[in-house]
Amino acid sequence: MSIGRRLIDLARSELNSLLDKAAELDDGRRNDDGWGGDLGGLSDDELEAELERRRLAREEAEEAARGPRPASSRARAEPPRRTAAGDEAVRRAYAALEVPPGSDFETIRKAYRRLMRKYHPDLHAGSREGLRAATDLTQRLTEAYKLLEKQTRR
Repeated sequence: MSIGRRLIDLARSELNSLLDKAAELDDGRRNDDGWGGDLGGLSDDELEAELERRRLAREEAEEAARGPRPASSRARAEPPRRTAAGDEAVRRAYAALEVPPGSDFETIRKAYRRLMRKYHPDLHAGSREGLRAATDLTQRLTEAYKLLEKQTRR
């Protein structure tokens, strides 16, 4: 099987697993809350609390999308909170590097180096598709490695 086909299959399976996970989370949220997404059965206090929770989640997502704040505003702000989105990013990083969650830094480093040797773009310069796919994959591996390096060195 060519590297291009392998990478395309990997990307497809990753996308399908993310879609499945999103569907499970959506179903789980309905079952756990007991509301089924319908806010009509809530009291006024519960409705206000739910709206506030959603507003805070939206603000956190927007802030994360904007990127890091300048050092001057960070000094005045409260310390960063761990969010479910952050935990999900760490989980995906472990999956991208094919190591079990909670692995030590040495295991992460070895897995990163092994995968980079396997999928490095210089090894797949024969075809445009293979080169493009390998470049994209190595960028994602590097991002995952940097995130986990930051997490494990805290």
